[in-house]
Amino acid sequence: MIPLNYLLFTSGGKNAYKKVFLRKAILFLESEIELLKLIYLQTNQTPHNNIKSDKSKIYFIPDPQGLGIDSMGEFAATFELSNQFLDENGKSVPFKYIAEALENAFNFTFRNAYKSKSRVFSRKPYNLTKALDYLKKLLIRESRDKKIGKR
Repeated sequence: MIPLNYLLFTSGGKNAYKKVFLRKAILFLESEIELLKLIYLQTNQTPHNNIKSDKSKIYFIPDPQGLGIDSMGEFAATFELSNQFLDENGKSVPFKYIAEALENAFNFTFRNAYKSKSRVFSRKPYNLTKALDYLKKLLIRESRDKKIGKR
């Protein structure tokens, strides 16, 4: 009786079992490579290991009347320009990593942070800092309300 593997995977001959063994070995190695790729991707999701993998409990909900996604792009761009956000080697962190840190910290996604940054810089000069101006107005209003309450 001829083995099923022989009929399915070989054309016959004296090296038939050797060919079957080699094909099985190749399939096994390919599956191991795929498994290693998955493990590598899971352990190296963030480019900097100083970003916590724990999910933040703070959620940013964009509001067109207040802070939108481009507002977060404005923050990331100004953080980058400040050169005060550094990696573990003391070098300034690129915009991409600052944007990812904001996404992780506030549970939102830019989808394309560079487009957001581009929209910020394409604003007219008096609207360049819309988000910062909005937050400044909130602080001024709160300060004024507290001062009135003390009288």
